Amino acid sequence: MGFKVSGPFRCGECGKPRVFGVHLCSPGKRRRRRTTLRNPVTWECGTCGKPRGARHTCSQRTAFKARRRKQATEERRRKRKAGAARRAARRKEAAGARRERDRARKAAARQRPAAARARTGDSHEPGACGNRECPKYGCKAYWQGVEDTLSLFEEV
Repeated sequence: MGFKVSGPFRCGECGKPRVFGVHLCSPGKRRRRRTTLRNPVTWECGTCGKPRGARHTCSQRTAFKARRRKQATEERRRKRKAGAARRAARRKEAAGARRERDRARKAAARQRPAAARARTGDSHEPGACGNRECPKYGCKAYWQGVEDTLSLFEEV
């Protein structure tokens, strides 16, 4: 609660107080007003700093809502980080289990004697097997060609 003293005249263009009639202003495209005569003494509220009148209601500016928003934001961030940490721990645990299974599988493979693999088929040159009844295509064609060649020599 206090009194504030200002000049009695206000500029008609920018609305700022005029001191001793000299004033520089650049109102731009704002609406032009008349130079007005106002009461040079105003009574300000000591709590909020607004001019007091008969109908003044003082409202305290608090940071309660801002603090509440900040707390809610921090809570969401904390929950998100906790969830991310749980997911990361689960991923690391799964990766460790996979590595352990791989090590066990490789150790078991080293312990097992190498077994001779059964051959899936004969790998031989056509006709080199010596079997005239060989079911392979190359051998059949080879022995057919041998028979045709022998029949040519027999006719001569």
